[in-house]
Amino acid sequence: MVNRPCRPCLARRSYRPLRPRRALWNALPARWSARRTVAAQAIASLLLAACASNPSRARGDGATGSDTTSVASLDAHSFPGPDATSCLTADISLQNGNAAALFDATKVPVFDLFLPQAEWEALQVHAREEEYVPARACYEGRGLGTVGLRFKGSYGSLYECFDAKGTMICPRLGMKIKFDEYATEQRFFGLKRLNFNAYLHDDSRMKEKLAYDLFRAMGIVTPRSAWAVVRVNGQSLGLFGMVEQVDGRFTADRWADNRDGNLYKELWPTHASDQQITDALETNREAADISAYRAFSQAVMTADDASLLPTLGKYMDIDYLARFLAVEDAIASYDGITYFWTDGKESTNHNYFIYEESPNRFTMIPWDAEATFWINPNHAAPHWTEIPTDCSITYPYWNGLAYAPGCDLVFRALNKDLGRWRAAARELLDGPFSLPTMVASIDRYIQHIKDAAHADPTPSKYAPFDSAVGYLRTSLPGLRERLEQLIAVPEGDGGAE
Repeated sequence: MVNRPCRPCLARRSYRPLRPRRALWNALPARWSARRTVAAQAIASLLLAACASNPSRARGDGATGSDTTSVASLDAHSFPGPDATSCLTADISLQNGNAAALFDATKVPVFDLFLPQAEWEALQVHAREEEYVPARACYEGRGLGTVGLRFKGSYGSLYECFDAKGTMICPRLGMKIKFDEYATEQRFFGLKRLNFNAYLHDDSRMKEKLAYDLFRAMGIVTPRSAWAVVRVNGQSLGLFGMVEQVDGRFTADRWADNRDGNLYKELWPTHASDQQITDALETNREAADISAYRAFSQAVMTADDASLLPTLGKYMDIDYLARFLAVEDAIASYDGITYFWTDGKESTNHNYFIYEESPNRFTMIPWDAEATFWINPNHAAPHWTEIPTDCSITYPYWNGLAYAPGCDLVFRALNKDLGRWRAAARELLDGPFSLPTMVASIDRYIQHIKDAAHADPTPSKYAPFDSAVGYLRTSLPGLRERLEQLIAVPEGDGGAE
């Protein structure tokens, strides 16, 4: 293992883990940007030269430089692959194609990443810092050039993967590739970034894909997803979920006529100080105008009970929110917008983005839907349609605590008219979430990924792939029954809302 100076761990258990910025690097004057890019490319080339000139270093096997065995020959699952040199030059034809060709591919693609073994080992040691390092990348044997590579995740998929001594205890971690980190104009199917989710808690490898299918079927703006096999220095890390990044490229694609609005990550209108709004920005950071979100937040926070729903409706599409929540309830999302985790000081929900289409229109986008499709009796918080009399009470949630979502003003507003949510849930039950439709989707995805899933060297957490898929299939009737019970009109209401 390479020795590097100890750097403080940036992980913290809070409403939003710190995302490190290379402050000194980014603080360079704008007029130096061209020189900065050239310098980065030079550094990347120097770091990666070892992979091409000394394959033994890429393998980490202690062999001498005279051993000329290609790293491609070390693949554990006999996938044919390139070497580091062939990935150096980007294939221009892959730069600006339609990303649909990537996510709708008829077979599971293979991504190869090459970097010096010492850098790969150091990257794992310092994974929680989420800093990019240069790597040469190939897609299906075609060069993508030098890209930025880092690990990614949240509390359960990154920070909990290290013990008290800082030793990684998970079999693998999710990764992010940034195609323009060292070449500002470099793209991949028009994308700047691409996510590879490790699915540490989903041995079926398909819960997130199925969840996104349901969101999309209900008219929710949703990132595209598929699967990919990832190899590093010729060694297969197995089958990952490949998910489109929600960023400026995403918003430009979904809102062609309104492409430059502010995009926020995990910023709830009732938890939105100016500092929180600024910190949550994913776009327009350099010239941030947060006045619209501030006005949205203040309007909701100051509305009286009678005007709460109309006020929320001035800024968000209530029918859209009803459909969003119907899907979250159908898939039993335990880490989405309805779960307000707390450490006793801060409290917030997770795994969504909000896009500012205009100063008076904000749209929700789902994210990270792995913790779904199972009913967990240990999550004791009441459903969002229940408003407790005592909002100071906390409830068990994962390894922590949560507040009742019905205490939040947004959900209090939505409780004023549950008819739209019930109608959306009925549409789901009778259509996209019907048993035949869901089983057909599962069967289709089994055929698509089974070979790669069976070859995946990652140890199962709960059950092997076939058993996990079987459990997913048998969980559907219970999930449907749960949703039926949630939307049932309480006796005495007469169906009126």
